[in-house]
Amino acid sequence: MKHKLLALLCAAALAFGLAGCVLSTPDTVGSIGNVEISSGLYLLAQYNAYQSAAKLASSDQDSTNVKSFLKETITTDADSGETAAVSDYVAQKTQENLELYAAVEARFDELGGQLTEAEEAQADSYASQLMDQYGDTYKANGIGLETLQRFERILLKSTDLLDLVYGTNGETPVSDADLTSHLENQMYKLAYYSIPLYNSSTYAFADDDQKGTMLRLAQAAVDSYNASAPADAVRQFTAFHEVSSAALSGIYAVLDSTVPTDGTASLQTELLSSSTLDSAFSTEGSADTIRSLSFGQAAAVQYSSLSMMLAVRLDPLDGAALDDVRAQVLADMKSDELQDALAAYGASMEHSLDSSAMGKLPARKIAAASSN
Repeated sequence: MKHKLLALLCAAALAFGLAGCVLSTPDTVGSIGNVEISSGLYLLAQYNAYQSAAKLASSDQDSTNVKSFLKETITTDADSGETAAVSDYVAQKTQENLELYAAVEARFDELGGQLTEAEEAQADSYASQLMDQYGDTYKANGIGLETLQRFERILLKSTDLLDLVYGTNGETPVSDADLTSHLENQMYKLAYYSIPLYNSSTYAFADDDQKGTMLRLAQAAVDSYNASAPADAVRQFTAFHEVSSAALSGIYAVLDSTVPTDGTASLQTELLSSSTLDSAFSTEGSADTIRSLSFGQAAAVQYSSLSMMLAVRLDPLDGAALDDVRAQVLADMKSDELQDALAAYGASMEHSLDSSAMGKLPARKIAAASSN
């Protein structure tokens, strides 16, 4: 009978998205400011902190062995060589995560924020997708659907805070002049063709000679375009499309393949930030090549080990309005500043966290995700 009762209680806990079916698990671990920290949110903050530590593990460290890894030391800053014990790092990051969550909720309420029904539905949908994909890991860590729904709402609130703080009617609005300056000088609207450096049918990779040939053909097309590039963005787009698309068949033929007809070889456009360039254009010098482009100028680059690109930089405001990209520019311009402000605000809030409750949720009980 006792075993049956325990099983029923555990099942009920899971059904209602509680922190887990361990009967001693507290409902909350206290509060930061007026924001209550549920045990589920604490466990999620701790799990995310552990995942951050795992990303810093060296090749000879096994982050899936939690108890052992917590005793290890990791390098937290590659430039300075600063290190930290994993257990200390996880504890510190857990607190920082909780402070950030609390700061987002507090500032959102202070500024009169209100999630729309569509946003709440989106948060619930994302949470369900996470549970569908990683449910076993979350459940093993005492993290239920209700916690994920709250977390997804916090993420949406942090996005909305950009407008509540810096938007046109925000607390400290950013002027259109400053937004325009950032857009034109720190962001890059590209129209581009991305070409794989392998045969998509046989998956045979291009050797150095073949890569060189493909890049020379691409550069010839780019040079032809640059020699007579039109003055306005609409005609630049059209001219670049005509010249580059005509060169595709010859470039693909180097690897005995043909231009795909499924849309993967279509001309695409994207607005990138300067920081995005460094991550997206990983081949040495490719990001700098894109940065050096003036409006209407094109270049051919190998931007990763697997792909090359023919790209033209376009004026994002030629034929478009600032309002069309306002949210994206504001996010690129102010996200880091907002993150720092929220972190400082969260740290300054009154902490009423229960050390006894948190002690019942130790990091050593984390169930690490498999390496797969």
